[in-house]
Amino acid sequence: MVGTGIGKSSGGVSEQDSKRIIRQWNREIETEIRRERAREHDSGPWKAVAWAALWLVWLVALVTLMGHLKGLR
Repeated sequence: MVGTGIGKSSGGVSEQDSKRIIRQWNREIETEIRRERAREHDSGPWKAVAWAALWLVWLVALVTLMGHLKGLR
């Protein structure tokens, strides 16, 4: 069909679509960067407190296991 634009496409993505896709990717990347910065900013000292608490729980579990193993002898 001549003049209707049908059949002229080579099956690829048009330049306008490419620009739209690139803009969308850029928005997604910028959003992810903002989320990462917010995550880093929000964690602060609480992240260290959480890791210390987990380390203490692990240490208590290890000592408890050793105590039980000594009791089995």
